[in-house]
Amino acid sequence: MTRAAINILGDGSIIDITSLGKADITVDHPGPGQYLIAGTLGMCPPPEGWGYVINQMDAGASVATSFADGVLLVSVAKDGEPADLLHSITLHVAVEELPTPEPPEPVPADPLQQAHEEAARLRAIADTAIAPLQDAVDLEEATELEAALLKEWKRFRVTLNRLPDQEGYPNDITWPALPA
Repeated sequence: MTRAAINILGDGSIIDITSLGKADITVDHPGPGQYLIAGTLGMCPPPEGWGYVINQMDAGASVATSFADGVLLVSVAKDGEPADLLHSITLHVAVEELPTPEPPEPVPADPLQQAHEEAARLRAIADTAIAPLQDAVDLEEATELEAALLKEWKRFRVTLNRLPDQEGYPNDITWPALPA
């Protein structure tokens, strides 16, 4: 159980509802001074609730509330006779808590998108490794180890580019190992 505040005009129309739970509250106004509120669990008990407040224009009115069969009855009288409110009443009522929403079902991952993302990640690693090795080769300053490593990284990058040719791509991929 949680609480809500509902503001009702003298003609039975709802001004607004502020709720910490369900807010599907309705009001029926069958006759003078009679307001039938459905969708609540009755008045909100202290210390959580403060009951009701009537507008200053209705200061001389007496108000009684009762709750039965899921309907909150608010009776208003002036000089002992049923009478509509001149302005409004604010009721602090108990309402059902909002249901806990079901977590959304996980969206299945797109295997093609995952393959592209992983290939791009690995290609960036290869590009970073190749650039300084290629510079050393271009300047004819590469050691034998650097020249051999450059070939391995380039083979790795070529293999990445050929991944779509694998049988089972993109669902079943044999990824190349990073050069040592």
